Amino acid sequence: MVSPASSMRRARTTSACAAAVVVAVLATPGSAVAAQGGDPDSRERIGTAAGTTTDGAGAAAFAARTTDRIAGADRYATAVAASRAAFPSANPAGLTTVYLASGTGYADALAAGPAAVASSGTLLLTQSNKLTAATASELRRLAPDRVVVVGGPGAVAGKVLDDVRAIGLPASRVSGTDRYATADAVARQAFPAGARTAWVTTGRGYADALAAGPAAGAAGGPVVLVDGNARGLSGATRRLLTDLGVTTVRIAGGTGAVSSGIQADLTGLVGSGSVTRSAGSDRYRTAIAVSHLAFPSLTKGDTYVATGTGFADALAVGVLAGRSKRPLYLSTPYCATTTVRTELSRGVFGRLRLVGGPGAIRGLVGTLTPCQSISSASSPWVVVNKKRPLSPLRYAPSPLVGPSLPNINGQLLRSDAAAALADLAAGSRSAGAGRLAMLSGYRSYSYQSSVYSAKVASSGVAEADKWVARPGHSEHQTGLGTDVSPIGAANCSSYTCIGSTPQGRWIAANAWRYGFVVRYESGRTSTTGYSPEPWHLRYVGKPLAQDYHSGGWHTLEDYFDLPDAPRY
Repeated sequence: MVSPASSMRRARTTSACAAAVVVAVLATPGSAVAAQGGDPDSRERIGTAAGTTTDGAGAAAFAARTTDRIAGADRYATAVAASRAAFPSANPAGLTTVYLASGTGYADALAAGPAAVASSGTLLLTQSNKLTAATASELRRLAPDRVVVVGGPGAVAGKVLDDVRAIGLPASRVSGTDRYATADAVARQAFPAGARTAWVTTGRGYADALAAGPAAGAAGGPVVLVDGNARGLSGATRRLLTDLGVTTVRIAGGTGAVSSGIQADLTGLVGSGSVTRSAGSDRYRTAIAVSHLAFPSLTKGDTYVATGTGFADALAVGVLAGRSKRPLYLSTPYCATTTVRTELSRGVFGRLRLVGGPGAIRGLVGTLTPCQSISSASSPWVVVNKKRPLSPLRYAPSPLVGPSLPNINGQLLRSDAAAALADLAAGSRSAGAGRLAMLSGYRSYSYQSSVYSAKVASSGVAEADKWVARPGHSEHQTGLGTDVSPIGAANCSSYTCIGSTPQGRWIAANAWRYGFVVRYESGRTSTTGYSPEPWHLRYVGKPLAQDYHSGGWHTLEDYFDLPDAPRY
């Protein structure tokens, strides 16, 4: 009997895996890689190129810093964690206002962040129809003079205000007819004496405004949302900027985010030398451009990094960043691109603070590990399953070698996987778990075709598809997938019962230490498409395997935010 190919992953968007608010210390240095970009609110294509490292100076700079995580069990608890980092003591002196916004929509909270900085307060998130328990607890701890709910009843229901009042705090609402009018109202309330600087961002997407929030807060001004596709500035925004006395306007995002017509009108309003645009080819580079403009002469200190593919976690930490006049960067969820890695290797960043749990931003971002392709057949991170065939279908890796352990069928593996498997087998033996043999390794397209056809002939297509990958969809073709079998295990003479042996239990607990994951775990068939196979190991390299283990992941599909792949 032989094992199948890969599987796919269900998108996970929760902010954390922990059950409580945490500030967890992470780990060590690494390097990073290039990602391709897109316009604001498009999903950048990531993991499409081989990783590259930065120079030794960059690595040394990163090695000198620490990394931790600001996170909670969900987006609401993560906002609480950010609040506690900003105001560690209960009933803090000087805190007057807490802004409260929906955690399921980004628009209202974008304007509330700089307003909270200006009001010596913080920003918390809530469910739209009731006050979230974690948020209620934090409100009691902070005991502010007032709670300002941002957005109309469609965003945050009246019951939330009632819940706030029920814990003994005054609550009011600030809102407008739409997101732009709400942002206008927030700015007018938070800056009664006016503001010299305003950051203008599109209200059609969240990415650019996330980075602009701390920049605006640090400058003592608002984030002003505009319809970025409009040909020019609206009358309401003109009046707002005039009434606030704004003399300097900074635009976050390229012309695809905020039109050139809007920029021209802003120039006409405040003067040609008073409007500056910060933009990059994607949201990650735009966040860097915003940081460079807003914080040109940073001293050594913290920097904050949140996922660029979701808005929730970055919203509340923007207040913490703005209060401390430190930048907020955006990253791909599971690795640091070359651009981000280079930026974060600057010596002015003594502590890198990931925002959100592993479900939002992986530990590899914190260690600045290089991105590698999840599509290229030669990449150790490639995800191949029933929905993701190899390209080309007849891909054959090179070089292939025989691993240094008993090899039942004499098959080969890619050299990196072979060396790691030999180390794993030695580790099992030295730990007293027992000896291991390799049953199966690299299979060519033709060989996989014969294996699949034989299973179909004996059991039918439906049963074959539970156990054997179709040719072109098999991890074995990459040379990174291997099946192992116990040697000398009591009451188990076949690989199929390895899960109940000391070797199998040791593998389940320790494969990650050697760069492997158990690819098809029990209970994951709806994601991977295959029945459990405790004997099938997939080499992904030590950095990924270790992060996969520490983050509590169970499929590569989940780790890489890919859809489930139960069927072809």
